[in-house]
Amino acid sequence: MSRPENHPRLTACLRLARSRSAWLAVLGVALIPRLVLLAARPVWYDEAFAALFSAKGPAAMLYGTLAQEAGVAADVHPILYYTLLWMWQLVFGGGPLAIRSLSVLLGLAVVGLGYWLARELWGRETAFVAGLLLALSPFQVHYAQEARMYALLAALLLAATLVYHRAMRESGWRAWALFAVLAAAAQYAHNLAFVFLIPLAITPLAIRHWRAAAATALAGLGAAALYLPWLLRVPSQIARVEWAYWIAPPGPMELVRTLLVYLSGLPIPEWSLPLVLAAGLLLVVIATLSTVRALRAKADGARRGAWAAWLAAGPVLVMFLVSLWRPVYLDRALLPAGAMFALWIAWALGSGSISAPLHRTAWAGLVTAFAVGLVGFFTYRGFPYAPFQELDSLLRSERAAAEVVLHSNKITALPAVYAGPDLQQRYLADPPRSASDSLAPATQAVLGLPASADAASAVADAAGVWFVMFDREIEDYRAEGVERHPALAWLEAHFRLVDSVSLGELSVYHFVR
Repeated sequence: MSRPENHPRLTACLRLARSRSAWLAVLGVALIPRLVLLAARPVWYDEAFAALFSAKGPAAMLYGTLAQEAGVAADVHPILYYTLLWMWQLVFGGGPLAIRSLSVLLGLAVVGLGYWLARELWGRETAFVAGLLLALSPFQVHYAQEARMYALLAALLLAATLVYHRAMRESGWRAWALFAVLAAAAQYAHNLAFVFLIPLAITPLAIRHWRAAAATALAGLGAAALYLPWLLRVPSQIARVEWAYWIAPPGPMELVRTLLVYLSGLPIPEWSLPLVLAAGLLLVVIATLSTVRALRAKADGARRGAWAAWLAAGPVLVMFLVSLWRPVYLDRALLPAGAMFALWIAWALGSGSISAPLHRTAWAGLVTAFAVGLVGFFTYRGFPYAPFQELDSLLRSERAAAEVVLHSNKITALPAVYAGPDLQQRYLADPPRSASDSLAPATQAVLGLPASADAASAVADAAGVWFVMFDREIEDYRAEGVERHPALAWLEAHFRLVDSVSLGELSVYHFVR
């Protein structure tokens, strides 16, 4: 085999990986995909909700989240991310570029923390590879571009993991105290943070490090004390999940889907699914083989490699088991575990425990999955995305003053309001206690966007109606045995349809009396 010094490019890469500025190079690479089309992709419902809700301020957000009706909280999320976004908007404004740039910053923190964690576990060269995998991972890029709390969750939990690793090697209390603070902060970022913290916390039991186990228990009590003010409210938020939530109980396919999400993110083109799945399964088999061989050989870093694998798979197991009781299986809440998956792969493929053909095969599969995932993410414009700015321009140019804009539900209404906040728009309420009934009256009141009970009350005596809906809603009703969308059928019975326009997967119907 030829030596590295005979390959100038490889030699330069190794020199960079070993340099003190390697982490800056990794962050530079990470920044590029996180800025691609950052403001061009339409703002969808979840992002619009985050921007509109956080703009109301902490007091209003607390009411819009914790207000109860029959013991059921208005919303299921804590408000740490929304509070950060509120402060961010005060400085940078509330446009798409502004609200998403906070997640870009948090996503870069994930890459940096992953690099430093890998460096402590296995050294500079593996850290460089791990950092590049995090920098280019479609899963990580997606949520580093989305105005939601998942990049914050991943950053806090990777920071907690880094501090936890240091605490287990040191005897001082400061690292354990910092771990408690970070663990509590992660729970304030998302109620599902515990699915990562549980596998992390049982690490000392697996390695029979009893002093660390005792310290973990004490730190856990400290984290619970810090989280207690919100923990007391969690039962009412669980009741909201029981009341109406769109997540179905998981099955084996959720595990397959999670592997795809770890590798390429979703959605990806349908033709590529078998290719990415085959690449993912092969990659996991090869990485597992590498890990087992390294453990048997008692190779340096092998136990730490197995630990990274556990922190990639353990949260999936915890979330799956919890979802058998209450369905909460949410791929994006596994973003920190997906980061640990990248670290494990970086170590496993560089550990020297597998043959050159297997090594090349694994890298080929990984590169293919990443390429498919990034192209899929940057080009996808289907549901729930839609050209809401075009919709706003259409309504402003064509709507008469006596006509109303009516949305079939909140999924199109909130992004449309975000795109044109000064244009009065109405929307229909979700069927009570249906899977889509997730925007409570208290939250609607905070947003200043109360839902209309039906089309008749929403329209009243308007001279005309611009009715907006996703095309897929018609098929959803047909799947339930309802041939015609109820609101659309009512409008057709009481108005005359004069025009319809398609904007991506949105349909806009213009009715007049």
